Amino acid sequence: MAIRYREKYKTWQVYWNNPFTGKRESKSFANKKDAEKANSLVIHRLKYEPESFRPEEPEGTETTTRTLEHVYLEYLCEKQFSKREVSTHRCHFQYVLSRFGEKNIAEISKADLEAIKQYYISNCTTATANARLRILRTIVYFAVAHGYMQPVAFPKIPSPNYKQFVPPSLEELTSILTVAPPHLQRVIIMGAYFGVRVGQCELFQLTWNDIDLTKKIVRVHGSKKNNNAAWREVPIRDDLVGIFIQWQEDDLASGTEYLIHYAGKPVKSIKHSWATALKFAGITRRIRPYDLRHMFGTELVAAGVDIGTVAKLMGHSSPTMLLTHYQYIMDRQKKDAVEALPNSPLCAAPMCRKESTPPEKPANP
Repeated sequence: MAIRYREKYKTWQVYWNNPFTGKRESKSFANKKDAEKANSLVIHRLKYEPESFRPEEPEGTETTTRTLEHVYLEYLCEKQFSKREVSTHRCHFQYVLSRFGEKNIAEISKADLEAIKQYYISNCTTATANARLRILRTIVYFAVAHGYMQPVAFPKIPSPNYKQFVPPSLEELTSILTVAPPHLQRVIIMGAYFGVRVGQCELFQLTWNDIDLTKKIVRVHGSKKNNNAAWREVPIRDDLVGIFIQWQEDDLASGTEYLIHYAGKPVKSIKHSWATALKFAGITRRIRPYDLRHMFGTELVAAGVDIGTVAKLMGHSSPTMLLTHYQYIMDRQKKDAVEALPNSPLCAAPMCRKESTPPEKPANP
């Protein structure tokens, strides 16, 4: 299986050898991206479901059993996920395919689903178990909707218990910025002062077309976590405008389109440079690049900004996520709020009186 560009027809072709007939088969696409997605699915089918390449039986003969894996692959094809999303799906669905992939989809029972749930709960964090069970539930609903199986009661999915990470302090942020290379400095600024998700989903796809220095805004394209907001606008602080102007001048001189780049090429990962910067900064505790975004939210909440505004700036569909991840900041605000109340009249009563110094004994006459 491989991909090639056919100059004569101006198309991208995916080709492979059928494991049953031994003949070369192929499919053409108008662009490379679609060809790469199709090639990824072919590789997966050859490895995990070679039966899907078996030639169709003549009409009138018994049809091949529709397995869970076959339905899963059909779902991926219908949704047209990106190559990266397909890879993530395959990782999350690996256990299900290895255990039940060859089973007839119509025979999948509630007991099977319960067994999968117990496996995930026993071997994964609740957040991971939640994510993987949601994918399985989607596949089951997809199969029911297409008439491949009868409706089945899906087990209750456990609520995710997300870990709370302490974001970097201002002192830690300054230490990292001091030793960070230029491209990592941009990552730090965009994460800590704009709340952009660090990674391919948001930050690494930002271009200068998304930066409006006249209106002083950064337009962040959503990461598909909020379907109601394809993009959001985050204002640029006045003290950062000069930095953006310098960045823009540097990039215009080199002809670079992407905001985050290294040697003029788009950045796909900062894992190595981030670890090196933490080492040079003398920071030994675990701090993730994603914690820069948490710092953004934490500082806004701690400064008294209303939760709804913070949620919009961070691209959350509702404040619920903030209430989950930033509860320790909320607790601090609750304490400050209570302390701001007027002094209680009871504090003047004897029960609240401070201990006084014992009276001195009279001197002997």
